[in-house]
Amino acid sequence: MNAEDMLTLKIRLLTEGVTLPEGEWAGRRGGAGPVGSRYFVLPNGRACGVPVRTGKMIRRYGPVALVPTGKKGLWLYDGKVRLKEVPKPGFYSLTTAEGTPYQKIALLHGADVLATTVYQSCRYWASGEQCKFCTIPVSQSVGDTILEKTPSQVAEVVRAAEKEGVIRSVLLTTGTPDTPDMGCRRLTQTAREIRRFSRIPIGVQFEPPADQARIYELVEAGVNAVGMHIECADDEVRRVMCPGKYRQATLDQYRDSWNRTLNLLGRGNASTFFLEGLGEDNDTTLRMVDDVSAMGVMPVVLPVRPALGSQLADFTPTYVGDLAGSVEFYKEVGKILHKYQLNPAETAAGCHRCGACTPIQEAYDWARTNS
Repeated sequence: MNAEDMLTLKIRLLTEGVTLPEGEWAGRRGGAGPVGSRYFVLPNGRACGVPVRTGKMIRRYGPVALVPTGKKGLWLYDGKVRLKEVPKPGFYSLTTAEGTPYQKIALLHGADVLATTVYQSCRYWASGEQCKFCTIPVSQSVGDTILEKTPSQVAEVVRAAEKEGVIRSVLLTTGTPDTPDMGCRRLTQTAREIRRFSRIPIGVQFEPPADQARIYELVEAGVNAVGMHIECADDEVRRVMCPGKYRQATLDQYRDSWNRTLNLLGRGNASTFFLEGLGEDNDTTLRMVDDVSAMGVMPVVLPVRPALGSQLADFTPTYVGDLAGSVEFYKEVGKILHKYQLNPAETAAGCHRCGACTPIQEAYDWARTNS
């Protein structure tokens, strides 16, 4: 499969999704980041978090059925593409001394990333200003996770996952608490606890803190990559979709925090999200992708995934029905990444290093092949 075919396949999987046989697990039900997916390894050896469509979502997205081949963990997509299921890790069956299942503390994302939301709540939900695509409290409300993971709990799961040999990096995210540090204190404490026994790369995600020294403290604690997400380059769409975050920090504040991170960790290890499909103008997105890439910030561009429990549960993304348009859009993203030599595979940690929910690695590969 050539680079263009691989890019198209990844985008198609991420935007259309798949259907699975009745009774198959459809992925986690809430939390930070895209939900409702199963992880599969593509023919290029990279993971993809494929949305599993059910009910009316089948009519909306037009997914193709993923069919079991008869060989354990091997599935057939569109009658010709073999996808290998990422197996359930053994540490999911373990519990802490106080009886908390490891699976409620941290999960395997993609093929080899251990991810956790250390604080499973966000102050914007209390004020009704949450991001409209957010489902961060849903997984706790249905009993899939706990409100706050202590540093020792997360470290315990990291130790077990490393011992099993199934992870190559750790990602620590957080909802935004009602404190000026924006959750950095919890992230710093957790990173320090992991660093007591492991040198595994650690990525963290949070909003720009009022005190920029918090970023230095995170790096001093052993963090290797930092994500601070503006979510959308189109200012009006961002204001509507992310009212709390929009009011909290200006783009200049994000730039200051990105620059502080870049000075400490180097190009590519500061990142930000750009969601595709919210109704934004693609040219506006591409201009800002070019702008942040020139700084050295990794633009993590990915299709928005509306989910139950969010305010966008019945929203139809603008990419639906326009696969060709999405492919051309991501080709332009790939050209920008290649122009500034920002290869996601060469970064330390974070969503861009995992790549399961974004086609930017495949876009970069396409641009490199066609340069």
